[in-house]
Amino acid sequence: MQLTSAEASLVDALLAEAGRQASSDPAVRRADFQTATVTAVGVTPGTVDVGAIRARYLEDTYRNPTVGDSIVLLQSGNGNWLALGRPATAADAIGATRTAIRSADTSRANTATVAADTQIVLPVTAGAVYDLNAVVFYSGASDILLGWSAPAGTAGTWIGLGNGTTLASATGSGGTQLDVSSTAGYTIRTEATDIANTRTYGAISTTKFAVQISGTVRVAATVGNLALAWAQGGSSATATFLYADSWMRLHRVS
Repeated sequence: MQLTSAEASLVDALLAEAGRQASSDPAVRRADFQTATVTAVGVTPGTVDVGAIRARYLEDTYRNPTVGDSIVLLQSGNGNWLALGRPATAADAIGATRTAIRSADTSRANTATVAADTQIVLPVTAGAVYDLNAVVFYSGASDILLGWSAPAGTAGTWIGLGNGTTLASATGSGGTQLDVSSTAGYTIRTEATDIANTRTYGAISTTKFAVQISGTVRVAATVGNLALAWAQGGSSATATFLYADSWMRLHRVS
């Protein structure tokens, strides 16, 4: 039977509408995924909204959900929605951990002004917050001065567990002694330090010591690098050494 022009147009319109209806019906579409932008967080605990869609997010793969996030949504065949998390757009995605390790020993002499290390350095993202961890292996008769080189406006706090500038070491008999190497152990300084400030850690000649560092770094609007900055505790022609295997690790939390 030959359809009239009006009848053919009606059939086309009905088919198009049926296709549109089917595309939004989970029973027809079955499981599907798509990217979308978060418009609200936590209207119902553990969920994000994407327009009219409310999706439950995963604890391990989607941390710190935020309005404006571009996320991957998964829809089941029965119509339920799951927010899988943000698609990775760079190495510095939220939840990513990066490490910088010194590959060889290096030394500095005749300087008590900290400067960024050339290997213990990582780029940071504007507006990001990081967990900071590091271990510094060093020696030098003039101690070591530690701090951080960071983009303008960066805030945060760090603590380095290491020797005081005058080493107090234990003795086997239970006493203490100053600036003498000891297998019985050492006192440890535990002051918290602003990310913009430095702290000096003690040394005894060529004895290798370590400082264990942890803290929080909050980057402002300026991008750049976070680097371990260091110098001698007091300027001396006898060099202070920073040893291979010293490292810094950043874990982005937001």
